[in-house]
Formats: sequence, C-alpha cells, structure tokens
Amino acid sequence: MADWLEQIGAEAVKLIPPRSPILIAVSGGVDSMVLATALQQAAKANRWRLVVGHFNHRLRGRSSTADEQLVERFCQTHQLPFHTAKWKQDSAAIKEHGLEMAAREARYDFLKSTARKTRCRLIVTAHHADDQAETFLWRLMRGAGGKGLGGTQALSTISRKLKLQLARPLLHFTKTDLISTAKLASIRFRKDASNNDPKYLRNKIRTQLVPYLKRYFHPEIEHSIHQSQTLVAADADFAAQYAQAWLQDSSSVPFNELHIAIQRWVLWHQIIDLGFTPQFFMVEELRAHADRPFSINPQQQLQRDTQGKLHCLTTANLSHSLNEVVIAPKVSWSQQTLGSTRLEYRFARKRPKTFNGEVFDADIIGSSITLRHWQEGDRFQPIGRTNASKLKTLFINAKIPNTDKRAAVLGVTIGGHVFWVEGLRIGELAKVRRNTKRFLLWKWSKI
Repeated sequence: MADWLEQIGAEAVKLIPPRSPILIAVSGGVDSMVLATALQQAAKANRWRLVVGHFNHRLRGRSSTADEQLVERFCQTHQLPFHTAKWKQDSAAIKEHGLEMAAREARYDFLKSTARKTRCRLIVTAHHADDQAETFLWRLMRGAGGKGLGGTQALSTISRKLKLQLARPLLHFTKTDLISTAKLASIRFRKDASNNDPKYLRNKIRTQLVPYLKRYFHPEIEHSIHQSQTLVAADADFAAQYAQAWLQDSSSVPFNELHIAIQRWVLWHQIIDLGFTPQFFMVEELRAHADRPFSINPQQQLQRDTQGKLHCLTTANLSHSLNEVVIAPKVSWSQQTLGSTRLEYRFARKRPKTFNGEVFDADIIGSSITLRHWQEGDRFQPIGRTNASKLKTLFINAKIPNTDKRAAVLGVTIGGHVFWVEGLRIGELAKVRRNTKRFLLWKWSKI
C-alpha cells in the first residue's frame, strides 16, 4: 500500500511547489492522518517545510482530547511543529449559522491565523472524492449557485489579503481507498462517532440520502454529480472571470446591458472585496435596484450606483430620511431607522411566551424586507379582513392625518406585498398560524 501513499504524494506535488512552507490540517481521522503521512514521506524530496494544525472542537469530551493527543504524538514522532487551539463556542454565531457552520468558520479562522503565524502560504486539507457528492447535495439544498455547485477545487484561494491558498490532494481518492491505505500501512487514526449522528445535515446526506439515491435511482450517482460539477464549474469560472475583467474596465458595456449572470458576479466580487459575505437575496436586491440601500447591520449599508459600483455607507454618511431601505433579519436583534421610526427585529425558531411587540410568520415574509413610506395605489389587508383595501382608505377610516400618513413606514415582503403598516393592525398575510415554523419578532417606536 506504499504505492497509494506515493500516489497521494504525487498528487500533492502537482499542487505544491518545491520548498513550500505547508500547514496541514489534521483532525486525527483516517483522511487527515493518511494525508499527513503521505506528505511527511514526500517532504524531504520536495524540500517542504511541514507544520501541523489541529483544531479541538470540544464537542465529544474525552474523545476530542484523545484526537488531539494522537495528532500531537504523530508530530512528536516525525519531529513536526504542532499547533492546536480549543474552540470557545460563540452562542450568537451558533444561533445564527447553526453548529456545523459555526464550527467550520472557527476552524478555518484558526487555520488562517496559524498559517500567518508560521509563515505558511498554503493550507492542505484532506477533502476526498466522497466529500464532493455530499457537498454538492448539501449546497443544492442551501440554494447555492454555480460557484458552490461546481464542487471543491484542488487548489483555491482562501484569503486574498494573506495570499493564502488551499490545496486538496485527495480529491481523486475515495474513503474506501484511504481506509485501506491506513490499515495496510499501519497508520493510526481515530474514529469520530459523531460522523454518523443524523442531527447533522451532512451526516444525513452521507448516511441516508446518498445510499438512497444509489439504491433506487443511480448506482454511480457520484460520477454523475462529478460530471455536473465539472460543467457548472467551467460556466461559473467564465462568468466570474468576465466580471473581474469588467470591473477593471467597465467603459465598454454599461452594467444594465450585462447578462444577468455577469451582473451577479460583478456584485459578488465587490461584496467580498468590501469585507462582507454575499447572500443570494443581498445580490438580487442590489442588482435589481440602483441607489436603494441594503442594510448589512445597524451601522452599515451597501448601495449600488447606476454604473454598477458598490458603495459602503456607514453611520457617518447614512441619511435617515431615506425613502426606502432593504433589511435582512437574523437571529440576533438588529435595528433600522427610517424617517422618525425606529424598528427592532430578529428571527426566532420559537415564539416567546412574553414579548412586547408584534410577531409574524417569517417564512411567508421571506429572507429580506423592504421598508418604505406609503405610495399611491398601495393595498393592505388588516388581520381579520377578507380582502385587501387601498391604504389611503384605511388611513382615512383610522383618521390618520395626511402628514402622518406620508411619514408612516410600511413593511413589504420579498414578493412585494405589504404585510405591516405603522399605526395599523398587523396584516392577514403574514399572521402567525398553527403551522408557523419561524417567527419574525418586530418592535417599533418613534424617535
């Protein structure tokens, strides 16, 4: 089985230049232990400087400690620098992103900081062929685009600022290959029982969905997914490169005349460069509306000009007399001011027993909300009414003066429907029902 280790080393040589300082991400599982062994054997011939990084998630008690100890002993045996850190769980991040995603973000933050500290420009991870199908299905469920569905690349940039790349030499090797290699080469590794825990989505995909698809639809589903990833990745790369070229020289084609796919990539690149994480609804709102601010947080908004360039507005240059703004509620409390009205809002999985505010069905409203003032022709269906009426009529019946009517703030769903009107009853559209699964908590006040 030495041949397998040599093959892994040969794949690594294709990605890693000679004399490179390398940070290997090692969990203690079979994948990373085989990777570390193969790189250690190939290091001398290629003059690589190896460093090992282990992130202890502390999710399995003594088992997590045993994982860390195994990796440390491996480093001692082979005289490799060993860097480790223990996860200090951020409850807010877990609530907002889920345990899996929060743990992943913390792990990669550790790897990037360790790479910077050890002067490594390359992080090597043990992603393998089986991971590709899981990742594709996982990202498909999350509504990913071409970049996400295109699969994991053997070599990619993880941080432009740090000039840091990510290498994955095991993408041509299956889990079965790696287990066989470890056993025949007497490579010690740890088994993570949580990898089979169905409460984690990726585990469900690996242990339930993929076997189901293979049994009832296509026994070689991984190959079909890989083919789709190859095609999608090529299309996404072309669009991304075209967008980058356009950003360098936008004089030839106006933004509004670009293909919609290119428009999205133009905005995607700019959002990343401004230090934010792109989301589909964020990109779509900015693409569809010039000069309409999109609220990132209480202190920052993004706004696209008519030429397609993004601008970050802060508390120093924000105007609170804006006629319209888009917000994206999260699980943590946020606030937004429009005119003389201040709104506080967040998503919740459970309806609080006591809450001094209004509660709506979050799934009906959607991932983003437009806040704006009343416009002629607006219609609204108050709770309990069978039909929607003109807001103008509702204002008159409620004896709301013209000045207050024009200053009133409306909440509009991602689909363009008014679900809340300041000073009136909540709307029938987004009221909480028996089958409501997510809740929008909403408070408003005058300033």
